[in-house]
Amino acid sequence: MAKWISSLILSITLIFAFGISSFADEPDVDFIDVSHHNRELGLPLGFYQTIKMGGVKGVVVKVSEGEYFVDPAASVNIANAKQAGLIVNAYHFARFTSNENAKLEAQWFVKKLQLVGFDKMKDGYVVVDVEAVDLSNSASRLTQYTNSFISEMKRLGYTRIDLYTGSYFYNHNLIPKNLTVDRPWLASYPAIPQKGKPTAAFSNGKGAWQWADDYRFIGMNSYGDFDVSEDYAGKYSTKTKPTQKVIQHVGTIKPISLVNYLKSKKMDSSFNARKKLAIKYGIVDYNGTAAQNLALLAKLKSGIKPSKININNSKLTTKHSVQTKYTIKKGDTLSGVAKRFHTTVSTLKSVNKIKNVNFIRSGQKIIIPSKSTAAKKTKYHKIVKGDTLWDIAKTNKTTVKKLKSLNNLKSDVIYPGQKIRIR
Repeated sequence: MAKWISSLILSITLIFAFGISSFADEPDVDFIDVSHHNRELGLPLGFYQTIKMGGVKGVVVKVSEGEYFVDPAASVNIANAKQAGLIVNAYHFARFTSNENAKLEAQWFVKKLQLVGFDKMKDGYVVVDVEAVDLSNSASRLTQYTNSFISEMKRLGYTRIDLYTGSYFYNHNLIPKNLTVDRPWLASYPAIPQKGKPTAAFSNGKGAWQWADDYRFIGMNSYGDFDVSEDYAGKYSTKTKPTQKVIQHVGTIKPISLVNYLKSKKMDSSFNARKKLAIKYGIVDYNGTAAQNLALLAKLKSGIKPSKININNSKLTTKHSVQTKYTIKKGDTLSGVAKRFHTTVSTLKSVNKIKNVNFIRSGQKIIIPSKSTAAKKTKYHKIVKGDTLWDIAKTNKTTVKKLKSLNNLKSDVIYPGQKIRIR
């Protein structure tokens, strides 16, 4: 149960007690990106306050994926990062396999942005993350799909749009000169990263460089590893439009709890009432954590009205067993739907009692098993002395062939300090 707010967050003195890990030649940590992988139900206000005081200026929050997933930590991360004075941006993990899919994913993203409290006028950039291994292997087609997503976001009123992907992927799986956005945000993890010397190959203008995915903030090891980036174009760490709202001064918070605030407004403060209220604001799996209570309190005090967008499928996480429904669209095939949701035709046939897999009709609703909709985080491994591709493949339950394909390796030779992608 919520008590005093001061007992729910890290003391503001943490800001001065802890600093940010830094070395003279290490790149800046201008912004970080977060999802439920960092903390299932969202990071607390105290964390964001601490990194803000340490020099971090922005955050990119995962909001959605495909046409079926909304990150359960998104609403909490957005609210708490805003309260800490960080520039808040949001990203969508792409699964599109056609121009039509790309448009539908953009529409899904927009609905979930509204649900979790992202304001297209007052907040920062929206980003499409194009890196999934099962996307089209045609650079021309994938570039078209990416442009379709971006075009649909613009049609829906979003003006600050960017692209994130790996450096190699950007230059080989896409056609940079044909993309409708330039100065992208690219990932490349050198063994010894140096400030202002990105190893990402920016062939269409220098944007931002994600230089590590295992960064730890001094004094906050319990929060684990973070993806960190240096921002050259200023998209994610500076205000890019006068309407962007950024809290300039971060101070202590008055000692009022969510329960007391609700009581002061003559509202039901019971756990069940708070849970229902949280859902309206896109805070899923509410169980009264400090991070959730502070996020909900911030939303209520700001006067923001709950989004009218429903929360369907928002509990699809890597830890919860929840099924979702998919409506068959014109041109869909069962094999195409199975591929999109990472399942099999036989599974869909069994779950939905489909007699003829070659006959599905537009408008038909089918159940997608939860195990197929769990979002997977891209995983990397840093090579140490003695490693072999065979050992790494065995440990991570994959194959040498897949590792070589993912990393464009021409031979089995690897070297200490090198980072390779596992999935």
